[in-house]
Amino acid sequence: MKKIGLFILLLGSHFVFAQTIQTGLANNKSVVSTENINVETPAEFPGGMDALRKYIFNEFNIENIKSSGVITSVTKFVVSADGSIESATAKGDNKDMNQEMERIIKSIKIKWKPAQSKGRPVKYMVTVPITINL
Repeated sequence: MKKIGLFILLLGSHFVFAQTIQTGLANNKSVVSTENINVETPAEFPGGMDALRKYIFNEFNIENIKSSGVITSVTKFVVSADGSIESATAKGDNKDMNQEMERIIKSIKIKWKPAQSKGRPVKYMVTVPITINL
């Protein structure tokens, strides 16, 4: 019985952390904007999301965060048709964390593989939620 409960819990967590398509305001889930609905291939960081997480981890400066506890920030940015990053903004309950996430995303000089729609590169909205416990 415990194995079945664990299996259901793990399966449910997969759906909680998967990207979803929503209109309106975003919550703390990974969100794809309505502009991304007609995209056949989403924008991709070289090496995938694991490489992006590693980049964020390596660039994150914990000394810039002046509080402790569980801190959440949701960073949104646009990957342009040429693979560069535009208009990064972070929102969350901690100003220092939001500024650090914006700094990290804006520091990415690596070109992304742009999203594709009808065989052409297009802009793509990316949302990166992050939670840390200090």
